[in-house]
Amino acid sequence: MSSFNQHDFLRDKTTWIGYLLIGTYCLTLSSMSPVVPYLRDELHLNYTVSSLHFSAWALGGITAGSFGNIIIRKLGCSRAIWTCAAGLCTAVIVLLVAKHEFFTIGSGVLGGACGSTMGQGIVSIMSERFGPNRSIGITEANICGSLFAFAAPLLMGQFIDCHLTWRAALLVPLLAFFAFWIYARTVFTPYSAAATGGFAGGKLPTRYWFFWFVIWFAVASEWSIIYWTSEFLERAKHLVRADAIRCISIFLVTMLLGRVIGLKLARTYKLGPLLAVVSMLALVGFLIYWLGPTPMVSLTGLGLTGLGMSNIYPLSYSQAIGSAENKAGLAAGRMSISTGTAVLVTPLAMGAIGDRLGIQSSYAVIALLMTLAMILLVVSAVRAKGSPE
Repeated sequence: MSSFNQHDFLRDKTTWIGYLLIGTYCLTLSSMSPVVPYLRDELHLNYTVSSLHFSAWALGGITAGSFGNIIIRKLGCSRAIWTCAAGLCTAVIVLLVAKHEFFTIGSGVLGGACGSTMGQGIVSIMSERFGPNRSIGITEANICGSLFAFAAPLLMGQFIDCHLTWRAALLVPLLAFFAFWIYARTVFTPYSAAATGGFAGGKLPTRYWFFWFVIWFAVASEWSIIYWTSEFLERAKHLVRADAIRCISIFLVTMLLGRVIGLKLARTYKLGPLLAVVSMLALVGFLIYWLGPTPMVSLTGLGLTGLGMSNIYPLSYSQAIGSAENKAGLAAGRMSISTGTAVLVTPLAMGAIGDRLGIQSSYAVIALLMTLAMILLVVSAVRAKGSPE
């Protein structure tokens, strides 16, 4: 019997290469935040056109959610992973050499589509290999992604400090993808056939769509907080702009810490009740952050929000993939539509509300989204009470 049917959790070469590929994609994606200001200066862009570089990556994720399963079924899981890694490298190269915003924005669509499809293939292989233990692999992959994402601005800053350009910094993920391919291009092959079968068409169960919406609410809340925290702290809590920008790290660090803690908790407790508890913690923390009377109270709430919110996505994702049974690949693909539309729509909607009513009022959108996610997770935990995970 092959290892992916034994459902043992083994951090072997295949597992680590999967983690590193996801991490390098997150490094590339997170590098866009410090890169876009340089593009704006070089190409003489306004803020609206500049923001399209972020939207493009989200649109690429939506495209992957719609058509990624077709690509993987045609190529096979292993070949699709490496082909999409090559496509992601192509997107970075276009970004490096392009002299017009049409191509730099287009590179984001290509990069988002290839990166998300690559992730679908890796998650499908994890699901086939680890079965009920998939939550460990998915959470660890998210921890790796968070670490690489956190490192992106630090890496970019270090290259700039060394009198190198942002283009030199983006050579790092290119070289990493090439090194992984040279070292481990066959690691996914033994599991490719079984994982590819999970991308066949068909209907996904109601329970899957339940978590699809949970993840939509959670990702929309998470990215809205990331996008608007510095503005909120400056305008509503009267922090100096530089301090407000630095305070974003509170949320990112506690997100990372929460995922490390959640990994241990997921080995001990049922995922349903655990998800209900962390969603409550996230909502309480957010209300303290939003309505706190002093900056210190608000920053404490921001940290609690990160701790709670950190595990909603990876654990809900695990539940969603598990509910799909033999359609894990298709489930992973459709989830890209959830995350892509959440990232694309909600921060922009908050900006529009903020222009009309102010940033303090626009935060009611996040409170509503987090409340809906919590209600769905509490309902799920109650319905699943007494049943095995």
